[in-house]
Amino acid sequence: MLPYSPYILKGNILFISGQLGVNENNEIISDDATEQFKQALKNLNNILLSTGFSKEDIVKTTIFITDESYFSQINEEFSKFFDNHKPTRTTIIVKALPKSAKVEIEAIAMK
Repeated sequence: MLPYSPYILKGNILFISGQLGVNENNEIISDDATEQFKQALKNLNNILLSTGFSKEDIVKTTIFITDESYFSQINEEFSKFFDNHKPTRTTIIVKALPKSAKVEIEAIAMK
């Protein structure tokens, strides 16, 4: 059992913990950063839907990447996922992530 909550709904604000590119068995789905990010976005979206929120409700995201070379790939997938919605975003390059992941995303949504 995890020592933290995957998300917390406080009033009309949803705080979503960092999502990795893992499957339902909590295993990294690919060694490819783009594929990991796509899966992380799916996992984020599943939390949104399960709590009655949508990606249009996201106001802030933070993305962690382990290599600056992933930035353009992540940008492209981020744009596809959010389409015309443009939440605020911070991207941080880190030394390492859990499960040797290459990318992680967390978000705050508000109704």
